[in-house]
Amino acid sequence: MRGYHRAVVAFGVEDLARTALVRIIPRSRYRIAAQSDSRFASFAANTARITYRQQGATPAFLLFSGPGQDPRAAATAAAEWARANWRPSAVQRKVRPGVVVVQVAPRDALTTAGLVPGTAVPATVWTVDSDTGRVEVAGSPPGSPSGQEVKRAAGALARGMPAPPLGELDVAERTVMQVRSVAMPQVLGGVLSICLLIAIVRFGFGAVTSLFALSSGLGATNQLSSTGRLLIYGELVANLLIVVGILVGLGVYFNVANLAYRVPGVSSPVPQTRRLTWIGYAAVMVVLVGLAEVALPAAGGSTVQGGGPEQFAHVTVTAADDGTETLVSVGGDLAVDLSSWPSSEWAGIQFKTSNPSVLSLDSLPTAGGPPIAHFSAHEAGASRVDATSSDARYTYQVRVSVIT
Repeated sequence: MRGYHRAVVAFGVEDLARTALVRIIPRSRYRIAAQSDSRFASFAANTARITYRQQGATPAFLLFSGPGQDPRAAATAAAEWARANWRPSAVQRKVRPGVVVVQVAPRDALTTAGLVPGTAVPATVWTVDSDTGRVEVAGSPPGSPSGQEVKRAAGALARGMPAPPLGELDVAERTVMQVRSVAMPQVLGGVLSICLLIAIVRFGFGAVTSLFALSSGLGATNQLSSTGRLLIYGELVANLLIVVGILVGLGVYFNVANLAYRVPGVSSPVPQTRRLTWIGYAAVMVVLVGLAEVALPAAGGSTVQGGGPEQFAHVTVTAADDGTETLVSVGGDLAVDLSSWPSSEWAGIQFKTSNPSVLSLDSLPTAGGPPIAHFSAHEAGASRVDATSSDARYTYQVRVSVIT
C-alpha cells in the first residue's frame, strides 16, 4: 500500500523491482523467471521477483525480497543452485556465478546489507528502505548489476513517480531475447569510453578557459567594433552552453539529484523517446562546439575593427595603459614601452609574464636603451604583463587576452 511519510512516498517490493528491471534487463541481459518455476523452488518462497542471467563467464541471480521473507536464506539457496548448475563447459571454460538479493522493506524489518558468509558462490544482500527510499549497496558479486540502477529506482519511487506497467517489463525482456547481433567487445567499449572522456575533458576545460579569456577581451572596448563585441558575446554564450550541457549530461547519466527521472525526454517511459532525446542532445552539443571552435572565431577574425586580424598581430602598449586590458592575436607580438618613465628608472626594470604558455617574454630592453620589452602570443587564453623599477617606486600591469 502506498502512503506518505515525511513528504516521501512509500513503495513496495514489486514497484521497486519493476522500476529497476526496466533499465537493468536491457543493459545487463537478465531474464525474468516465474515464481512457480520448479527449478528455483528452493528459494522462491523467500523472493517476490526472480531474474537471472546464465550466458557468459559470470552468470548471476538478481532476486527481490519483500517483508516477511528471508533475503539471506534466499541468497544461500540461490548460491547453492548456481554452484550446482552453472559449471564450466567446453565452450565456457571459466564460470564465476554471483547472487544479489535486494530486500525491500520498512527500516525496522531490514537485515544488514553486505556479503552473506558461507555461501557456495559469492552472494550479497542490498537493502532498500521502502518508507524513505534509502539504499544500502554492499558487495558486488560476479555478474551483479550496477547498484546505481537500484538507487535510481528507489529515488524515483520515493519522489512519487509511478512504477512502469508490467507491459513495459515484458517489452524489455522480449527486446533482449530478440537481439541476435554480436555484443560490442569489451576492448572496443573501453576505447569508446576513453575517447568520450577525453572529449569531455578537452571541450569542457576548453570552454571554461575560453569563458575567462573572452570575458577579459570584452574589457578592451577601445579595440573592438560593435560587430566584434557581438561575436565575442556569441562565443561566450556558446561556450557557456557547452559547459552547462556537459554538466547536465553527466548529471543525468549519474542521476545526480535524481535528474535521470526529472529531465523531459530522458525520463520518458518510451525507449524510443529516450533514444531520440540523447541523439538530439549529441547533435546540439556538436553544433555548439562547431560554433565556439570554428564559426564564430573565424567570423571574428574578419570583422574586427580595422578590416582584419592584422589589427591585433602587432600591438604596443605604453605606461599610459597601466591597469587596462589589451588584445593580441595568436602568433602576434606585444611591445611594452615604458619610455615615459623617468630615465633615472630605466636601468634595472624587471618585466615578467604571468602565463608563459599563452604569452612569453622574448626580449628585454637593451643596456642603456629605452625600457621596451617584447612578448609573443602562442595560444588563446589570458595572461598578464608586470613591470617594476629597480627601487620599486614604479610598477606597471596590463592584462592581455590572446585571441584566435
